[in-house]
Amino acid sequence: MRGVLWFLLSLLACQANDAAMKWLSLRFDPIQTTFMRFSFAVLLMLPCMAAVGAKTFQTKRPLLHFFRGAILFAATVCWCVGLAHTQLSMAVLIGFSMPLILLVLARVFLGERISRWRWLATAVGFVGIAFAANPPWICGFNFYAIPLLLSATCFAILDILNRRYATKESLWAMIFYGSLWTAVFSAYPAISNWTRPDMNGWILAISLGASANLLLFCLMRALRLIEASATAPYRNVEFLFSIAVGYVFFGEKIDRPTLVGASIVFPATLALAIYESRRGGGPETEHFHSCC
Repeated sequence: MRGVLWFLLSLLACQANDAAMKWLSLRFDPIQTTFMRFSFAVLLMLPCMAAVGAKTFQTKRPLLHFFRGAILFAATVCWCVGLAHTQLSMAVLIGFSMPLILLVLARVFLGERISRWRWLATAVGFVGIAFAANPPWICGFNFYAIPLLLSATCFAILDILNRRYATKESLWAMIFYGSLWTAVFSAYPAISNWTRPDMNGWILAISLGASANLLLFCLMRALRLIEASATAPYRNVEFLFSIAVGYVFFGEKIDRPTLVGASIVFPATLALAIYESRRGGGPETEHFHSCC
């Protein structure tokens, strides 16, 4: 139960993170929002890493972190663009497609064999995503679902890299250098088109960096107490959190296509998680680390 509670706290922190990013993306350029998030995340991590010791900064693969930072930069900018023009609940629902995309990429880049049940879950999941994006035969396609899908694809690519190198690099190094390079990639375009935040903007930007680190802290505590696959059924709670946060802070009301999409995506992802846990493997663990 303690592990589940820590995991639910990580989902709350995730929604606080998305709400802050949405608020900032409505007022600032997505690249500036990305720069502020990862800059403050790095600054807030430095004292903790310094307290642990200089070994936390050691890495044998600086080029790996460079490419991870570039991909994370693209993923976050796309996520900010999508968040600014869609409801939080829809963004979270599309984010659920990441494990499904991961299966396809694992087949292409890692040569993993994909069973017919995996392919079936993937196909059903994407049908649900299509409904959530308002297909033309319902009420007109929402083109801002595309950057959200691109973001999910980038996060899936990050998971592929994590599968290869996560056991060869420390967790501190993977998180710190990924955030550092993302801040570096976003620095010049952000400063070139800088919009000066007011006091509320600065407070929210700092809280965004803090919530990103809090998300990781809660997640690490949860995964020390329970297996990653055991958390899969509780991920659907994030969708409920997103509905509540969207309604309270942005006046969003969930629409019918999103509900229809959720009724298709949730069973597909849950069935996939159960199938993978019985096989003793799957994309869940890597998914959690990349999203952080």
